[in-house]
Amino acid sequence: MKSTVLALVCAAALLVSIVESASAGTLTLDVGPSFRPGSAFTDNDIAAVLLHNPPGVMGDVVRLFGDSRIDPASDSPRIVVKGGFSAGAGDLFSIIYDFTVDLRSPDPVNLTLAAQTFVAGKKKTFDTLITLTPGVQHYQGQIDGTLFNLATSGLWRGRLLFDFPSSGGGSENPDANNLSIQIASVDFQLASIPEASSLLLLGIGIATLAILARRLRSVA
Repeated sequence: MKSTVLALVCAAALLVSIVESASAGTLTLDVGPSFRPGSAFTDNDIAAVLLHNPPGVMGDVVRLFGDSRIDPASDSPRIVVKGGFSAGAGDLFSIIYDFTVDLRSPDPVNLTLAAQTFVAGKKKTFDTLITLTPGVQHYQGQIDGTLFNLATSGLWRGRLLFDFPSSGGGSENPDANNLSIQIASVDFQLASIPEASSLLLLGIGIATLAILARRLRSVA
């Protein structure tokens, strides 16, 4: 009985050490997102929040969420978030998005979803171009960006840029060319990618805990 309890404690300690060794770096967030030009955004409640180790993620997430109407502008409307980061070896910077757009235009609008990291004056960019089609459409996906081979720190910036087509002008409908966006989440994420050996050890640890717990119940 005593040896079984000791083994159970050792297995639990192994699991804790595996989790701690796989801990990821961190993100910081400057105060709130910026909207450029501000006049292009109305009924706007889009906000940003910094999350540490949210469910399913071993790392930090800056999450954009909320709704806004966006009108065409001479300077393409954009939403920008930025801050600092400290990454561990093996951490991955990525964007996971989930939003719905109601586009009131006969022509599509191009949305560039991008992130940049700045380390010692060097910039790395990863992005994707999403074509927003007329009507109500749902968009969801993931963009994997910078994988850090060595521990490092620097600055980061995320951006959503809306490229409206040139207006033919003269519509009597004030809603003719705008779009409404409902952002469930746009996550700028810095998370660790567990190595295969760590996953194997984790699986062994969980199996060991299950076996020992069963033995304790049978003894009781």
